[in-house]
Amino acid sequence: MRTRPRTRGRNLMSSISKNTRETRPRHSKDLAPRVWLATLAAVFIFALYEIVKTLVRPDISIATSHIITVITVGVLTFFVSRYALSRYQIALAEIARQSKITEESNRLLSGVLTGMREGVLIVDSNLDIILYNDACSRIVKTPLRDGSSQDGRVAPLHLTNATRDPDVNNAFRKSLDERTTVDTRFEMIGNGGHVYLVNVAPLGDAYAVGVFFEITELERLEKVRREFFANLSHELRTPLTAIIASAETLLDGAINDEENRARFVERLHRQALRMSELVSDISDLSAIESGEISLSIEPVPLAKVIGDVASLLEPRAAEKGISIRHDTPAALFANADRTRLEQILFNLIDNALKFNRDSGSITITASAINGHAQIEIKDTGIGISGNDLPRIFERLYRVDKSRSRKPEGTGLGLAIVKHLVHAHGGEITVTSEIGVGTRFVMTLPIASQS
Repeated sequence: MRTRPRTRGRNLMSSISKNTRETRPRHSKDLAPRVWLATLAAVFIFALYEIVKTLVRPDISIATSHIITVITVGVLTFFVSRYALSRYQIALAEIARQSKITEESNRLLSGVLTGMREGVLIVDSNLDIILYNDACSRIVKTPLRDGSSQDGRVAPLHLTNATRDPDVNNAFRKSLDERTTVDTRFEMIGNGGHVYLVNVAPLGDAYAVGVFFEITELERLEKVRREFFANLSHELRTPLTAIIASAETLLDGAINDEENRARFVERLHRQALRMSELVSDISDLSAIESGEISLSIEPVPLAKVIGDVASLLEPRAAEKGISIRHDTPAALFANADRTRLEQILFNLIDNALKFNRDSGSITITASAINGHAQIEIKDTGIGISGNDLPRIFERLYRVDKSRSRKPEGTGLGLAIVKHLVHAHGGEITVTSEIGVGTRFVMTLPIASQS
């Protein structure tokens, strides 16, 4: 935990929690009055003694009277001093106990702040920074300063020197002035564009504490959610528009046109199938993400599965002059659900077909690497830009116009692939180069032949 300035921040709790001084043990606060009372009582007793002695023994000699007086004063002084010393020892013990409690509180506070992922920043009524933790130093500018005043105290760092964001500064000012909790949003410029929710609350009579909660990932997920529903609306709008247009055409009389009505009915059927595939993929993806699907894991021969899926897609590949080559050791087995593995491979190879160039090629290889079965699917297609690569596994995410100009598929294939691979305990990565091609690499748990 860092403090700013050092001489003020180190003892923050003693300046904020006035209990350490203001409730400084009653023995310490009442020490002087009690000693004065004891002294006045001793003086009163001595005066009373002198009066009684003069009245009772007026004939006593001066020397004897002086000796008795000195003894009496000494005895009274001893008892008053003994009483004052005992009270002072009690006060010192209580002060030591309170100091120990304060030091322990400071130590615990320091440990808590150091271990927090959220940034914590405390300012005084002048907006001078009193204390901050390491997490906060990564959010706002809180460097150690070399300037010192003549008395050796480090010059305080003002909040406006740590952050120029007006919303953050106004939030602290408002919390100090109105003694209320204020929330604001703070976005860092550069450094990944992190976004924070800042909660500022009054602390004591003259301080305010701000806590910086990072919401970068939450905002990213919210953006993905909005884009998903926007893309879903777009994907549904296209077939619905075609269905409505075809149905209206048939209702307007084309149903009696024997030459064209079959074409409109075929269009209705094709678009309805597309909507059905979309709904089915959304349902499958939802079940996979929620963990509702059950996998029948068993040793699966990869050469056989890859060969079957490739054979299924070869007629479509032949139409575009695309060759599909695969090379997998016959003895290589993976622990997987065969049906789901076929679904994964079908989506990846089908994707390579859709976005490949005419007379291109698709190469599928599998091998055992580091105790895992690794499957690589490489095409000679148009490639994917670096900006789109991190997002291609998102639901309904479309990359550039050149890859999405054809309304083929539902846009959920790669999202399903990613979740199915993870459900098997594997990983999938992608690399690509524009105009050269794309390479998917998938790893699955390896199995021995049964």
